[in-house]
Amino acid sequence: MKKIMRIVLVVLGIGVIGTSVYFYQLYKNVEQTAHAIFEPLPPAPDAGQDKTKQPPSAPQSSPAAGTAQTIPNAQKTQEAEENKAVSILVFGVDKRGTDAGRSDTIIYLASNPTLKQTLMFSIPRDTRTQMADSGKQDKINHAYAFGGMSATVRTVEAFLNTPIDYYVKVDMEGFLNIIDSLGGVVVDNAHAFSYEGYRFEKGKIALDGKKALAYARMRHDDPEGDFGRNKRQQLILQQLMGKAKEISTVNKLDKVLADIGASVKTNLTFDDMKNLMFHYKSGLDQINVLRINGQGEMINGIYFYAVSNEERSRIKSQIDQVLHGAAAAKQAQNS
Repeated sequence: MKKIMRIVLVVLGIGVIGTSVYFYQLYKNVEQTAHAIFEPLPPAPDAGQDKTKQPPSAPQSSPAAGTAQTIPNAQKTQEAEENKAVSILVFGVDKRGTDAGRSDTIIYLASNPTLKQTLMFSIPRDTRTQMADSGKQDKINHAYAFGGMSATVRTVEAFLNTPIDYYVKVDMEGFLNIIDSLGGVVVDNAHAFSYEGYRFEKGKIALDGKKALAYARMRHDDPEGDFGRNKRQQLILQQLMGKAKEISTVNKLDKVLADIGASVKTNLTFDDMKNLMFHYKSGLDQINVLRINGQGEMINGIYFYAVSNEERSRIKSQIDQVLHGAAAAKQAQNS
């Protein structure tokens, strides 16, 4: 009997060691990928502030008067930092042929784990606004072609009149590999259509990476035009965020990391990613999707989507409600 117990304990010990080695290696792989895709934003030309590490909404801790107060204050500051609301700009760069690429997919997210809410909306690619670097009026998706991701983030910040904590840039061609790594997505398709050799029926449909990319790209045959495409892109993103909450995804993490490393850039540090993973799942419990209202107009023969200042103020108020709470949002609106 003792011999059997020793054998069992040895087997269990080997299992524990093997599991520990596996998760340690997995942890190191995640860390290496995080370092590889990290790309901080340079400070704006007219502002000497560096936005690479400290998000605009990060809480500031006050000096402690003594040791007895230092520890509680540090704990409170850490808890506040872990649960503070954050804003993330996700934009997909679509490159075809030798084209430099444009950010045809621009999705803004504001997540508040305390309120258990996330706000999501797309900014139409043809939205006319002022470019951050050049100062000229143009389509918002042209900002990337003019100045890359930093110009895109600054242009969106100016358009929404609110700072952005983090950005995530995804090359759309590589995006399909990430979807495949996660086992594909299932979406509820509103309108049947054909595009790029694929047929998408109305109702729930399963998409692999290539189909999802075609599904996200189609625009001209959608009854809602660019808004219909935005909805389809949001459906895919929501599905991916849901999969990120699944424990089973861990088993596919190595493949996901390889695909992410090849197609993603972000100013999220490894510590930021860990914080989001462990403290922001509750923010995905309720995802509220907004639509930016406007109207089309032709200027010198070019189509633009015009958004009024009143509509931009409405969107800003919705953002503030999630990031700062309803009272703060109302106060900002009345000021």
